[in-house]
Amino acid sequence: MPVSVAVVMPAYCEEDSLAATVADFLAVLDGSDHRVIVVNDGSSDATGQVAESLARRFPGRVLVVHHAANEGYGAAVRTGIQAALERTEAALIFLTDSDGQFRARQLPLFVEVAGTERADAVIGYRSRRADPPARRLLGWLWTRLCRTLRRIRVRDMGCAYKLLDRRLLETVSLYGDAATISPELMAKISARGARVIQRPVDHFPREHGHQTGAQPRVVVRSLLGLGGLWANMFRHSTSGRAVQRLLHPRDVPLAWLTVAAIVLAVAGGWYFADVPLSYPDAVSHLLIPRRVLESPTPGLAQLGGVWLPFPHLLALPLIWVDSWYLAGSAGSLISMTAYVLTTRYLYRTAHLLTSSRAAGLAAGAAFMLCPSALYLQSTPMTELPLLVCLAAATYHLTRWCRTWAPGQLAAAGLATLLATLTRYEAWVFVPAAGAVVAAVTWRRSPRGGRLRRVEAHLIFFGLLACAGVAAWLAWNTVIFGDPLFFHRGEFSKSSLWVSADEVTTGDWAVSALTYAYAVVGNMGLVLPLLGLCGLAVHLLRRRSSAPLALLILAPFFVFALYDGQRPLHVEEITGDLYNVRFGLIMLLPVALFTGGLAAEVRTAVTALRLRAGRLRAGRVPAAGLRTLGHALLGVVIVACAATVMISGTDTRREAEGFRATVVESANSKAAQWLGAHYDGGRVLMASFGNETVTFDSHLPLSSILYEGSFRLWEPALRDPMANHVRWIHLRRTPGNEDPVWKALGDSARLRPYTLMYEDAYRRIYRLSGTRSST
Repeated sequence: MPVSVAVVMPAYCEEDSLAATVADFLAVLDGSDHRVIVVNDGSSDATGQVAESLARRFPGRVLVVHHAANEGYGAAVRTGIQAALERTEAALIFLTDSDGQFRARQLPLFVEVAGTERADAVIGYRSRRADPPARRLLGWLWTRLCRTLRRIRVRDMGCAYKLLDRRLLETVSLYGDAATISPELMAKISARGARVIQRPVDHFPREHGHQTGAQPRVVVRSLLGLGGLWANMFRHSTSGRAVQRLLHPRDVPLAWLTVAAIVLAVAGGWYFADVPLSYPDAVSHLLIPRRVLESPTPGLAQLGGVWLPFPHLLALPLIWVDSWYLAGSAGSLISMTAYVLTTRYLYRTAHLLTSSRAAGLAAGAAFMLCPSALYLQSTPMTELPLLVCLAAATYHLTRWCRTWAPGQLAAAGLATLLATLTRYEAWVFVPAAGAVVAAVTWRRSPRGGRLRRVEAHLIFFGLLACAGVAAWLAWNTVIFGDPLFFHRGEFSKSSLWVSADEVTTGDWAVSALTYAYAVVGNMGLVLPLLGLCGLAVHLLRRRSSAPLALLILAPFFVFALYDGQRPLHVEEITGDLYNVRFGLIMLLPVALFTGGLAAEVRTAVTALRLRAGRLRAGRVPAAGLRTLGHALLGVVIVACAATVMISGTDTRREAEGFRATVVESANSKAAQWLGAHYDGGRVLMASFGNETVTFDSHLPLSSILYEGSFRLWEPALRDPMANHVRWIHLRRTPGNEDPVWKALGDSARLRPYTLMYEDAYRRIYRLSGTRSST
């Protein structure tokens, strides 16, 4: 063996076995660079004398280390490893026992394997253990316990036949007692990414002495040591550090606010459990990701070109669970998570802007107590994912304005990218945020290089922030042949939603008033007023300009109403509710600026003290005044939420009103009938306008041919029978007939089919003369 080896051999009361065991290893290692290190662990017999005689007999080849008292197997192994590292230059260190149950003849093979396999450690396992049954059972249980607690993939944890690279042991600190030393060693070298090879070794019965590993005292010490090892390593693991942060948070108010948000999210999901899918769009946000996995033509192309893809991509890991899909939880869980994260981002942004935790709590509470946010977070709608992306972008942009750290600007760009892939209104946030970047860079740059720095920062931010928009344009070009298909395609034209007599179209005043009513309908009247006051304070204090980018969303929606791009109805103007949730997006700046007011309580108290002089004894101290002011602001926020909740959440009332219409009632009845009578086979049914029928019928999406069924839809419309269609659903709502009705109607191609169901809005046919396949 050209590689030098140091053999570490703990010995406790092994006077009859030690000499033969050492001689065996010396004979096998003869001719190579080697040392045998015997650690006498305070033996009460002649083990120490035998070891010393071996050292005298084989000078330079046998080294002896003595413990004054018995310290246990783990301590003996540690001492031996330390001696091997300090007193030898051996490249490989071999750990074994001195009881004669292992032979040295397989050590050269382990050395060879270490070289050829480039292994950091070669670990033996006993193929046939030569121990009594009780000992074998304890060994099996010990290995299974170690593998369970530490997830160590070792076949035989107690096998004392381990060859390790010196460099590996130089980086490991061991503390294990008794038998714990072995799992500790394996766990720590595995955590360092060591390459471990396992090989079988021969095991022989003990001929002299007695085993101590099965003694109750040793077993208890080993179990306690293993428990301590698990606790220590868990504490330093990623999960352990996360638990420690939860138990000992750096920001206690933020931790409690997060807990409150989680409780409210769960409570809101339970309270609104009967209406999570009342919005028809909520159903669409479940159907789209499900079709990526289950449809006649599955794949990412099922994401389509109208709805932006990020929320649907997030739902993919959850949507395949049938119970979560049918209950809407696959989408609601995403909204709930976004609700909690948005609360945290608002707290951190308000705290960053004002250096006041009270401001952070006020901002977070203003958001999480808003009934509309609480309702929408229990649905698969995409408003909450958008809000968390914008909140994240605002937070990181605010931090960048303060620190000028490139990482924060990159994080703001990434959050903006995700926002632009969530909802289209985020697209207008990109130039607003870009304006903030340009203004801050201009203000903080030296006169000579302003333009160059502004250009560099805009390119850096814009490459990320605009990447989502560019990717969506490219997607529409590749899939549909038109980069603007999402805007002017068959299912995205504004004429599908905006009627010719919309009162907001072409009227700026009515458009602005409608949107103002929508904002108040989502938040109540007091909270937006607090937000306006907070905005005035924000401007007077010349705080960061980053949150101002959110204000661009209000004029954007007003323009969209004026231009006839999107409809928005409020009861105060049109007498009904439609898309009133558009006003919820202004909750982000309202919450932030309301939080800013909380920070002004301290300033107001300080001013009061300066005017009145020092407070006399017996009066309310300044801290008490601040606490009182913060409490009053909290009461105002809670009262706003309670007022809106009592008067009725407009977003929920709109959704419930939609579900209560005559058309939706008919859809529900038709879906129940179709689900009960469906007996297999392909179903020809348009998706647009029939989403609730598709979803509520619980038909397998893999059997439904719809507009997105590539190369199957149009042939099925031309000749359903030739394309193996068994069921046909035709919507004939006057003025809103679907493509199936327009293509087939009362045509002769329906003659092979029997009319099975009919109401004022649809007909459902089934192929005649076919038997059930279920």
